[in-house]
Amino acid sequence: MKKENQKASKVINAVELSQARVEYIDNAIGYQLDINKMDTIYNKDRASLKKLLLENVCLAMGKEPTYKEWNYIHELFRDGTCKETGMDIVSFDKNIWSDIVYNLKETYALEKPKSPNVKSEQKSEQRAKIDAMTDAELKSQGKIVELAKREEKRIKNAEKLVKESNEKLINEFKEVVKNIVKNEPAFALWINSNMNLIREQFLDSQS
Repeated sequence: MKKENQKASKVINAVELSQARVEYIDNAIGYQLDINKMDTIYNKDRASLKKLLLENVCLAMGKEPTYKEWNYIHELFRDGTCKETGMDIVSFDKNIWSDIVYNLKETYALEKPKSPNVKSEQKSEQRAKIDAMTDAELKSQGKIVELAKREEKRIKNAEKLVKESNEKLINEFKEVVKNIVKNEPAFALWINSNMNLIREQFLDSQS
């Protein structure tokens, strides 16, 4: 359910979210502001708003949020709420966000992803930079081993393509022979008896 007059979210940490996910966060902020205005005693309206709030946070997260996306959404929701209410960050995390995190797990089995391994991330970034370099750039920077690995990979890929092409040709040729034997048995016998002659003629045509 979409809430009217949403508060605009601000962009931080350079994490890209779709417009729909940003709108879910805006909706959640709106619901939280409405909840804050209500009496803290339990009532149906408050429970309904909390349910809508949780649904929108869940939709913003998506089925499998990354560690960065989770933190980004947390910050957007926190900053939007704190800006409108004057609540400090510590109070927000303790009284609001902790409750949302608990209910995301209990209701949607959605938990904060583990922090990625820093060394693995660094290696991935380094690999991406190397893969983006041209052969000339690798050579100019003395990355001879990387250049050799790249060439080896090209050779293997070429061999794989040849193998796949040959396998496809074999299957197609089997089908052709099968149809000849079935529909033109005499012609199939002639081909089989004159295979050497056919091969010689083909080789002569290539010279």
